[in-house]
Amino acid sequence: MVGQEGKFKPGDTFYAKVNPEVKLIIRLYYRRIYYCTFAEDPEKKEVVFFEREFL
Repeated sequence: MVGQEGKFKPGDTFYAKVNPEVKLIIRLYYRRIYYCTFAEDPEKKEVVFFEREFL
């Protein structure tokens, strides 16, 4: 998508500031929001983050 450049790409892993011990995987970046799954439990409901919430 044009103009949809995030700092991170789908498939990248990261940790969030709110729960730094839980590893997350980026599934999608859309309209400045990252849609993420849990690395240890991909079936768990996905979570969303803004880039500023990453460690």
